[in-house]
Amino acid sequence: MYKLTIMFFSFILFSVFSSLNAGVNFTGKTVTIVVPFKEGGGTSRFTRFMQPFLTKYVPGKPVIKIMHIPGGGAIKGSNYFQKNQKPDGTYLFGCSTSVIVNVAVGNPLVEYNLSSYKPVILLPQNTHWFTRSDLADQPHDISKLQQMKLVLYALKTPASADLFHIWIFDKLGIKGAKPIPGLSSSGGYQAFLRGEIHISSHGAANYIKRVKPEIEKGKVVDLMTLGIVGSDGSVTRNPLAPNAPTFPEMYQKVNNKKLSGEDLESFYSIAAAWSQASKSLLLPEGTPDEIVNVWRNAATKMVNDPDFKSKAKKALGPFPLIIGEEAGPIIKKASVFSQNTKKQLNTVLKKHKFTFRLQ
Repeated sequence: MYKLTIMFFSFILFSVFSSLNAGVNFTGKTVTIVVPFKEGGGTSRFTRFMQPFLTKYVPGKPVIKIMHIPGGGAIKGSNYFQKNQKPDGTYLFGCSTSVIVNVAVGNPLVEYNLSSYKPVILLPQNTHWFTRSDLADQPHDISKLQQMKLVLYALKTPASADLFHIWIFDKLGIKGAKPIPGLSSSGGYQAFLRGEIHISSHGAANYIKRVKPEIEKGKVVDLMTLGIVGSDGSVTRNPLAPNAPTFPEMYQKVNNKKLSGEDLESFYSIAAAWSQASKSLLLPEGTPDEIVNVWRNAATKMVNDPDFKSKAKKALGPFPLIIGEEAGPIIKKASVFSQNTKKQLNTVLKKHKFTFRLQ
């Protein structure tokens, strides 16, 4: 069930903006959502699921089409959106963590101004870490992994969201952690099942589909999750693995102190990019407020639609969507890393002898 905050947004948005936005109408227009990934991926499924509901609630019921532009680690389609968008409500951007990380790490090929985009809706996700049952005395125990001289895990590329794994394991004192570059999430999990790597991870959907059956067989044990970060900075446990500690809880257990200071600051930036803004729908920079409010109002009506509610948990996961003003600071925190966060990430990259650095 979605949180009461979304219902609160529904009332506020409808009552405050309905008169202001009375002149905004998309009758006879076509809306294009640019998705910088191939059809069938997570961002594609996210936008395609919302497509009919947004058509229903956007004034004028416009035709909404999804344009997939894969390539270049999501940079090709993202740059296309920046160059071709119109701030009139007829162009939206289907964003993901990969798109955000390209900006946050200072990739010189990036031409899109993500931090200035206007968020309509964010779909949080979460990361689960797990290991083989012979490498932990019990679930949520990393003591054996801390003692091992070599702990292998998959890393697609240090310029992707996989970069954050390096920081996580370093902060937990897993000194033998060594990444194997070039392995995708799917490839890494297959290597894990073959016994070739020691720690693996998955997002919510694959955790339910692939990992839980192995846990039930006794072959795999949960370690922790990133945690669900609220707008107030609180971190709660993932409802898909309610017994698994969050990263801040594991950090406290390992270091005998709460996550704070520069480490906490870095965690919030990582969580914003990796979890809170994992999937999002954005309007371009310069879109007038009345148009932004029309789309946010439509999104609010969408999440309160009984048909949406009945299907969304299975299609999108159990995490409540973030709509409106609350989403803006999250996008900025995710896409503009502080100098401290960059320094921390560059330190662990150097420790593992990667030449890649955040700019």
